[in-house]
Amino acid sequence: MDEALPAGAVLVGGPASGTVHWLLPVDPAAHPEHLPHDWRTRRDAGAVWAAIGRSQPLRRWCLRTGYRTMQAGDTIWAYLSRRQELCAVGTVDAVVETGGSWFVDVDWDADRTADLGRDPLPRSAFGQVPMSTCRAGAAAAQVLDARLVRGAAKPR
Repeated sequence: MDEALPAGAVLVGGPASGTVHWLLPVDPAAHPEHLPHDWRTRRDAGAVWAAIGRSQPLRRWCLRTGYRTMQAGDTIWAYLSRRQELCAVGTVDAVVETGGSWFVDVDWDADRTADLGRDPLPRSAFGQVPMSTCRAGAAAAQVLDARLVRGAAKPR
């Protein structure tokens, strides 16, 4: 992790043994002040993700579920709940407890997130509906692995 933990924080987890995919639901409507007027219907999701980043820090997310098994090194995908698509991907840096609340610190992959912004992955492609932060099921994980490989193969 790049920065020191706050006083009283506890770091959990460790290096992941394999690729574990997590789905992090984000409600764009909770960030209305910066959303483009056509955020529900526009083809790309990049402007929606950028708007969310203007209304809250993207690095740290509150967790209500998943914090007991999520580990540093796991892959995490931001799921725009009202649009039903994935718009960002990153790596879990740490799962942190502070003041009785749990958070995940994420190192978002700028190139792959930009790719997802231009071409979001619809729920129909991976078939899972995350109602709260959760692990991707086996079928969804296969689709997400393929998307990671596709993103890595693109010229930069």
